[in-house]
Amino acid sequence: MPDLNQIRDTIASINVAGDIDQDVLDKMGHDIYSWYEEDENSRSEWTEKYEEYMKLATQVKANKSFPWPDAANVKYPLLSIASLQFASRAYQSLVPNNKVVKARVIGEDPDGQKAKRASRISNYMSYQLLEEMDTWEDQMDRTCLILPIIGNVFKKTYWDGHRMMSDLVLPKDLCVDYYATSLEDADRKTHKIYYYPNEITSYVRSEHFLDVVDTSASSNTIEANHSNAYDELQGITPPANNSKSPHCFLECHCWWDLDDDGYQEPYVITIHKDTKQVVRIAARYDEDGVKFNDAGDIVRIIPVEYFTNYIFINDPNSGVYGMGFGSLLGPLNEATNTIINQLLDSGTINNLQAGFLSKGIKMTNGNIPLKPGEWRYVNTIGDDLRKGIVPIPSKEPSNVLFSLLSMMIQSGQQLSSVTDIMTGSSPGQNQPWSTTSEVLRQGLQVFSSIYKRIHRSMKREFKKIARLNSLYMEEKKYFAVLDPTDASEVGMIGKSDFEDGDMDVVPNSDPTNISNAEKLAKAESLMQLLQLGAINPQVATKRILEASDQEGIDELMQLPEKQPSFEEQIKLQELQLTASSQEITKSKTQYQAMRDQAAAELTMTKAKSEEQRIGIEKMRLQYAIESKQTELAIAQQNETMQEQMAELERMQKQIDMVAKASGYELDYEERVSKLNDESIERQRQLEEDEKARISSIVDPNQSVESEQTE
Repeated sequence: MPDLNQIRDTIASINVAGDIDQDVLDKMGHDIYSWYEEDENSRSEWTEKYEEYMKLATQVKANKSFPWPDAANVKYPLLSIASLQFASRAYQSLVPNNKVVKARVIGEDPDGQKAKRASRISNYMSYQLLEEMDTWEDQMDRTCLILPIIGNVFKKTYWDGHRMMSDLVLPKDLCVDYYATSLEDADRKTHKIYYYPNEITSYVRSEHFLDVVDTSASSNTIEANHSNAYDELQGITPPANNSKSPHCFLECHCWWDLDDDGYQEPYVITIHKDTKQVVRIAARYDEDGVKFNDAGDIVRIIPVEYFTNYIFINDPNSGVYGMGFGSLLGPLNEATNTIINQLLDSGTINNLQAGFLSKGIKMTNGNIPLKPGEWRYVNTIGDDLRKGIVPIPSKEPSNVLFSLLSMMIQSGQQLSSVTDIMTGSSPGQNQPWSTTSEVLRQGLQVFSSIYKRIHRSMKREFKKIARLNSLYMEEKKYFAVLDPTDASEVGMIGKSDFEDGDMDVVPNSDPTNISNAEKLAKAESLMQLLQLGAINPQVATKRILEASDQEGIDELMQLPEKQPSFEEQIKLQELQLTASSQEITKSKTQYQAMRDQAAAELTMTKAKSEEQRIGIEKMRLQYAIESKQTELAIAQQNETMQEQMAELERMQKQIDMVAKASGYELDYEERVSKLNDESIERQRQLEEDEKARISSIVDPNQSVESEQTE
């Protein structure tokens, strides 16, 4: 049973070669080199054709020795024209603008958060390809040029420890297992890479490579990047190998059982080609790709694929390598070259005749060949001179050759869809656009399927980049965006945006629109429908402007305010008068409603006032009753007090009489006055208490006045 911790350590390690015994590393290095030689030998014929196609496309030619030295050796650029035409159309279609990548939402998105995340991914990955990965666009341009010649190219997507990389790999530098039917299913594939001594030192110090390569020694296996004929055409010569020359490494993506569990794991094993020393072993899988059975044994490991195969036309034999114009046009191009060179050689024979000279003809001076306008002296008279010269019979070039040449060129153009109209030539005068559009459509049928294959490959490459972003990207990253669609979201993205599997990353370009000519053809059909009034004019106009690559489309679509005509002004005034009349009627209705409401409120107020008046009358009667009762009480109190005063005077008189009789004299008048004062004070106090009680009752007159005031 495998150790999960060991698996995790192997995946996380930059280089596990340092933990492997040297005997195992030596065997590994020799086996990988042996595999590489076997795979290279199995495709030797393909390699020769590869060189021929590249020479034919780049117009590389050598001096001929047959039928005579320096005979005509012209290369008709049939393959070159086809490749350049495809590249010019493909590049501007695959990289149309600043939005190269489009992220699509998978599943439902009720709150719109997935759509916002898709917008961030689209904007960032487009910026990443065009700005951060500064070589991606250039290599895409080269891809569009090389792909139609050879039939396929490879893109290698990886993280180099510091940045994202997606390099172009030529087919000659990637050797694939002979039995592989696809790049993903290949048991092994070996990438031939060259590193300069300083690069090797950098990898050693960063622990990516083992320190087993002598960078001061010259490389013995350095190979020329091009053929000698191509170097001669370019005027370059490869230098001799020295200590500054790059070293060749073989990076083999293969399977090897390092843990001796009986199941091979996918690794990237790099060896130095000269010494066959292993410099690096890195896991080519992650933990999610390891599948176990119920017993805990590994039953499958899904490898991480670095390479993306861009195929021009699929091989009928289902091979890794595709078919390009080189294999399709190569025989036609060679036949065309032969016919052209035969015509040139025929003209040469007719212009520079050859033949036989009699020994009796003696030249007085110089060699036999003559220059135009040159005359020579001879020792023979005219008749003998004519008899002594026998030229070789020759004919002018046959018209059959011209017809055959025309047929060959036309066949090649039809096969490659390189017609006059697609190269910018005029289709002829008085030619209706519908006919021209149909010619374009038919001519682009071949490229439609090719473009779809390229789009599928770009999609695979973008998925690899998105996966690496989920592993190595910063938690929060700020980036610049051109033409932002959501100012609140763009400009910032995080590692978590790439971790969920609810996004599909695809190219932003349309694989059906492979040229400006086809875009204009579609725009023409929209114009015809627009004239019939069958479609939305604003939407149709915008698409027509987009097809013609017009700038400032939004400004062009903003139409100025239209001034109304005289009749429209009259109708507008009538509508305004009608609206005013309706407004007046509405105001009258509102005024009447207000009057009715005021009358109702007045009636209610009067009723309330009458009710208040009745209440006031009741209060007045109650006050009168209470006043009467108070008066009666006061009167009764006064009568009682008078009786008491009379009794008091009587008693006082008796007291005085007793006092006189006893000899004690009292001031009778003073005492009487004092009693009268006390009686008056008591009467005043009773009156004030009664007034205080009565003041607590609301004055009826004052309440009525208050109601009237309100």
